[in-house]
Amino acid sequence: MKTVQDYMNDPRLFEEPEMDEPIRKIHAARLMLQDETAGMSGVEKAAFINARSRETLARLGLSPKIVNLSGRGKLKLRQPVTQ
Repeated sequence: MKTVQDYMNDPRLFEEPEMDEPIRKIHAARLMLQDETAGMSGVEKAAFINARSRETLARLGLSPKIVNLSGRGKLKLRQPVTQ
């Protein structure tokens, strides 16, 4: 498997030589993700990215924060505070 560093030397990144180093890394990571998920359906791509995210968080010793959308994400109305 190629790494982001391998993609830093990808000819597709040399089309814009004035690109700064941080921007090149972002584009290299984007190219790597595109190549890894080529040919996947939307559901497969989402599962792949979610699994990769969980692996990264576990490697960093972090736990994912899961959002509960059982209330469909709607804000609950509250009574206005009067003084």
